[in-house]
Formats: sequence, C-alpha cells, structure tokens
Amino acid sequence: MQLTEVYTQLGILFLLMFFGYGLGKVNIITSVGTEVFSKFIVKVALPAIIISGMIIPLTPEKLHTAIYIVGLSIATYALAYGVAIGFSKVFIKDRSERGVYSFAIVFSNAGFMGYPVLQALFGKEAIFYGAVYNITFNILLYTLGIKLMEMKGDIKSKFNLRHLINPGITASAIGLILFITGIPLPKFVIGTIDAVGSLCTPLSMITIGAMLSGLPIRKMFSGVKVYLLASTRLIVLPLLTFCLLKYILRIEDSWLLAIPVIVAGMPVASNAAMMAKQYDNNSEIASQTILVSTLFSAVTIPLLAYLL
Repeated sequence: MQLTEVYTQLGILFLLMFFGYGLGKVNIITSVGTEVFSKFIVKVALPAIIISGMIIPLTPEKLHTAIYIVGLSIATYALAYGVAIGFSKVFIKDRSERGVYSFAIVFSNAGFMGYPVLQALFGKEAIFYGAVYNITFNILLYTLGIKLMEMKGDIKSKFNLRHLINPGITASAIGLILFITGIPLPKFVIGTIDAVGSLCTPLSMITIGAMLSGLPIRKMFSGVKVYLLASTRLIVLPLLTFCLLKYILRIEDSWLLAIPVIVAGMPVASNAAMMAKQYDNNSEIASQTILVSTLFSAVTIPLLAYLL
C-alpha cells in the first residue's frame, strides 16, 4: 500500500503552517489580518470548495451508492456528536471551552487531507465517494458547527433559522442541484470556482500559523486536554465508527466501510480555527488542536489503513 502521498500532504500542511507562523512573527500578518482571512475563508473559499467538490458526473449506480453513503454519514456524524458531548462533559471543566473541543471532535479535515489520503489508499474513484460523504459535513458545518462555536460558558446557543441562510448552506444546495441534475457549467465558471476553492487550504493553514505565532512555543504543545482530544479524534472515534458500521450496521462493502472510517480518523478540521475566530470563540485552543492532531495523524492514519 502506497503511503507516500499521505506523508506528502502532511508535510504540505506543516510547511504552510510554519510559513504562516513566520509571517505572524514579523507582523506581515497581524491580528486584523487573521480576522479578515478568517471571514474570507468561511464566507467565500469554503463555499467555493463545497461546490467544486460536488460537480461530479453521475450514473444510476453511483446515485444509488451515493444515497446509501449519505445515510451512513448521517449515522456516523450522530455518533461523533455523541462522543463530542460525552468528551466535553467528562474532560472539559471550563464550560467556555466545550464548544471548541466538541467542534474539533465532530469535524475532521475531510477535504484537504481526506481526498488525497483516500486517493492514495484506494484509488481515484474514492474521491467521488468522499465528496458525497462530505455533503453531510458541509451542511452540519454551517448549522451544528455554528451552534457549537457560539457556545460560551453557561450560555447555550439556541438554533436559529437564520443559520440556514449563509454561504455554506447556499453552496451545499447549489452543489446538490448540480450533483443530482448534472447541469453542465461553462469551463470558465468551473475553473473560477475551482480557483477560489483552491485558496481555502493554503490560506487556512497560513492563517492558523499566524494565529499560533502569538503563543509561546511551549504553549503550542501544552495542555493535557489537547492530547486527550487528539487521541479521541484520531483513535477512539474511527474505531467506534468501524465497530458501528461493521458489527451493528453489518456493512460489508469495502467502499462503504473504508470512507467513513478514514474520514473519521482525519485530524481536526483546518477551518476550526477560522470558525472560532469568526464567532469570537477560543481560536488559540482550536489552532492547538489542529497542530497536535495533524502531527500525530502521521502515525494513526497508516494504522487505520492497515486495519481496513
């Protein structure tokens, strides 16, 4: 099994983060800059990458499998949310931090790392199934994700219908329409969407690095809770997902088993820090969870691959 591409993607992530860290240290990217970049990523680049990932040729066979995968993704994200709530109540005593840690458990880096890893492990066809699986991710990110990031202390965020009117949900709706109907778009339109979406990953990691530049080196890797989070995100959750699919739902198809488990085993979503910044939550903790979980995923992802 070729894992070279996996380590290549991890290396890119760290170099981009380190680059952003340096830019932050010399004040090329200031705190105002990270705030502006965060807004651009959440409101423009992420929606673009959502649409881009859903412009996929569809056949009846793929449609049937896609519907099944969406159903499985709903079940696995329900599991992840349950794990997140349990983890935050047991290990996170500071109520103001619970939303960030819960977000970090529910949402993995399913896009930038997920697609290349799936392709490296299972071939190009896996990207299609990964994109379909991420439909649920894209919808939850701008509903449940916002709700979690708005949790502060004893104040519990109530679901607001206005959360459904945002660039992410709009992009998901557009992507679904294009996915189901197969409406052809001009190449220059697709190219533009792809170009804007391609900014998401490098800009996210650079911004995270700039955020981390304000922390002392020791603080980046300090805190037992961050390591507990990384263990839950990278080991506990994918194993629970595997058990749910294999032994409870009795899934035998290799695609239907591998996609959810690998996605569940990705490190914390790079947009966790962007969302935390956008909704005035603790972006420093979010950046720490991304850094530590991405570092340890270099060991855990290959182990998951061999499990499957």
